[in-house]
Amino acid sequence: MNIFRDFSVNTTWVTRLLWAGILVDTIAVLSGLSELWLLSDIESGGYDYDVAAAADWNDTMQGAIGVVQLVLWLAQAVIILAWIRLANKNVRLLGARDMEFTPGWAIGWYFIPIANLWKPYQAMSEIWRASSGSPDWKSRETSGSLPGWWFAWLAANVLGRLSFKLTMKAQEIPELKNAAIATIAADVASVVLCILFLEIVKEIHRRQSAWQAAPAPKPQHSAGLAASDTV
Repeated sequence: MNIFRDFSVNTTWVTRLLWAGILVDTIAVLSGLSELWLLSDIESGGYDYDVAAAADWNDTMQGAIGVVQLVLWLAQAVIILAWIRLANKNVRLLGARDMEFTPGWAIGWYFIPIANLWKPYQAMSEIWRASSGSPDWKSRETSGSLPGWWFAWLAANVLGRLSFKLTMKAQEIPELKNAAIATIAADVASVVLCILFLEIVKEIHRRQSAWQAAPAPKPQHSAGLAASDTV
């Protein structure tokens, strides 16, 4: 049936996964800094500990964090894309008119090269504005969280690819340090991304829930008929 679907459970899962991402990426940042300090010690020769054991522990830690990040990223991708599709569908069912992006294309643009640099942002911005419940939603301003979120998304992707390339090519200590710096930067961008998207998810859910709970407006012609009957 084409009725508004309460997506509180979906929003809760998205929120949990985003908080998990913040936690794991923060740990990754700390682990990356530890690796960078270890590489600096090896490069300078200024250490008084078993560097071989420290290096083994670092490799194990980094590998484990990488696996957790990959699994979490896949889970986030599936749940978040499903949430975006549902948010788009719900706002249409609530009464938003003249929306450009369908529920399918609101997520489909993420997979189209080049266009995925701006189209998904436009689709999310449209959901945000349409969820206001205002007839003139197209002229409404968006939150600063939206451009911040999209910038963080692009930065995290660019830095992630750079980190992967540098890591694959790294052989010497300076190269390993550059790869570590790029990885730390990518993880920091990911933390910012999750924080900003949390705000967006919560606000869109709040707006749509408030709209759905609001009493339906009475048809204006009813008042006119009533006045005529009185006369």
